[in-house]
Amino acid sequence: MGQQKEGIKTAIRDEFLGRFRSMNAKAGEVLPVRWLYDDFMANLSAKEQQALEEAINEMIRDGLIEYVGGPKPTYALTQKGVDILC
Repeated sequence: MGQQKEGIKTAIRDEFLGRFRSMNAKAGEVLPVRWLYDDFMANLSAKEQQALEEAINEMIRDGLIEYVGGPKPTYALTQKGVDILC
């Protein structure tokens, strides 16, 4: 299960960063709430949902994204995240 979970977390990270890339995002830009909740999270399997929080926390710890609060929290790209996209 550990190897599968790591694969899921990598896929989640790739999906997040890919979305930022497709937006040509700059540091401070946030993931669209509609995409995050209605498109991305709504289509995760149970195993993917379990890995989601851990994957997000790792991206925050690695300095790639930042938590942005609100009624439906989302995440902003950091400068380090921008540098990874290049």
